[in-house]
Amino acid sequence: MATTRFFKDPHALKEVRVGALARYVDGFAEWLWERGYSKSAGRAHIRLVAEFGRWVDKRGLGVGDIDESRVAKFVQHRRGRPRLHRGHRATLRLVLEYLRGVRAVAVPAMDVGEARSPLENEFRAHLLDERGLSPLTVGRYLAELRLFLRERFRRGPIVPSIIRAMEINRFVSRRSQCISPRTVKATVTALRSFARFLRFRGDVTTDLAGAVLTGPNWRLATLPKWIPADQLEQIFKQCDQSTALGQRNYTILLLLARLGLRAGEVVSMTLDDVDWEAGELTVRGKGLRQERLPLPTEVGKAMACYLRRWRPRCSTRRLFVRAKAPLRGFASPAAISTIVARAIRRAGLDLPSTGAHMLRFTLATDILRKGGSLAEVGELLRHRHPDTTALYARVDFQALRTVAPAWPGARV
Repeated sequence: MATTRFFKDPHALKEVRVGALARYVDGFAEWLWERGYSKSAGRAHIRLVAEFGRWVDKRGLGVGDIDESRVAKFVQHRRGRPRLHRGHRATLRLVLEYLRGVRAVAVPAMDVGEARSPLENEFRAHLLDERGLSPLTVGRYLAELRLFLRERFRRGPIVPSIIRAMEINRFVSRRSQCISPRTVKATVTALRSFARFLRFRGDVTTDLAGAVLTGPNWRLATLPKWIPADQLEQIFKQCDQSTALGQRNYTILLLLARLGLRAGEVVSMTLDDVDWEAGELTVRGKGLRQERLPLPTEVGKAMACYLRRWRPRCSTRRLFVRAKAPLRGFASPAAISTIVARAIRRAGLDLPSTGAHMLRFTLATDILRKGGSLAEVGELLRHRHPDTTALYARVDFQALRTVAPAWPGARV
C-alpha cells in the first residue's frame, strides 16, 4: 500500500491511521503517490489529515459531515499552533477532493468557483446545454455575472425580476474604469447573455439585453503586436532544454509560435491528439470545433523529446503536465501566458505585450511579410470569418501602398 512508501516506521503508520478519517488514509496516500507528491510532502499531508480526522472525531462528527465550513473551522482552531502555514489549507482542499471522488463526502449542488447560487447554476446549465458554449467561456461568463450580482444584491437574496438595465449599465461603467476595453466587451457580452436568459425564463418581460450599453473597442484602432524574428529566437534560447521544465516550456512556445495555437488549445491538448504516423495534430478550438493541423518537424521533435525523456509518469492524459505535484494538466490558459511572460522576461526583452496571443499575432505578421495572403493566414489561424483576418492587413505595408491614394500636391 502507498502509505508505507511515505512511512517506514510502524509506529508512525499507527499514528496516522486514527480518527474519523483512519479508513481513508491509505487511499489518500495512494492518491498522492499517483499524482507525484514527494515523500516529504506526502508525509506532511497525511499527518495533517490524521490531525483533522481526530478533530472531527472529538466533535462527534462523521466523515459525511465534512465540507468547506468544517475545514474553515479546523483551520481557525489550528491557527496560532506550531507548523500551521498556508499550504495546509491547500492540503485540506485536496482531502475534500479525494473524499468526494470516492463518494465519502457529498458533492455540493454547485461546484465552488463555478456557480454559487441556484440562479448561477441554472445559467451555467443553460450556457452548456442550450447554447453549447465551452466550459472555459462559461467560466468567464459566470465570473462577470458573479461580480454584478454581488454588487446589485450585496448579502441579500437574489431576485432576478427586479434587475433593471440601468443597474447593469452602471455596473459596466464602473467596471470599465479598471479594466481594458477588450475586457469591457467581454463583460457586456456575458451580461447580455444573462439578460436574454432571464427573459427566456420569464423573470423579466423587457429586452434588457438590447438596453445594455457597451464601451468603445474598435478592432482596427491599433496595430497587432508582434515579435521580430531575432527576438523570438532569443525567447526560445532562454529555455534550458536539458531540464524537464525547460523542454516543456520550449515545446509550448514552439506550438504557439509555429502553429499559432491559442493558450486554451495548448491547455486542452491530450496525448491522443497527436497522430505520429500521419504527422498531424488535433486541435480543440473555439466553439467546440476540432481541426487537424500538420505537425512541423521542429515542433514534432521537441514534443517527442518532452514525452520520451521529461514528461513525468502520471494518470492524466493531458499532453502538458504541471512541474509540481499534483501532476495534472494546467488549470487555465493563464498558465500558458505566464510561461510566455517569464520567457520574455528572462530573455531581457521589453515588449508591448507578454501574453501568449502575441505569438499568434507574430506568426500571422511573419506570413504576410514573406508574401503570404490574408486567406492563407485565415486558414492557418482557423478563423471562421474573413473579417477576423482583416485585422492583419494593416501590417502588410507594401499591399497598403498600392491602395492608398496619393497626398494632394505630392510628387508621384
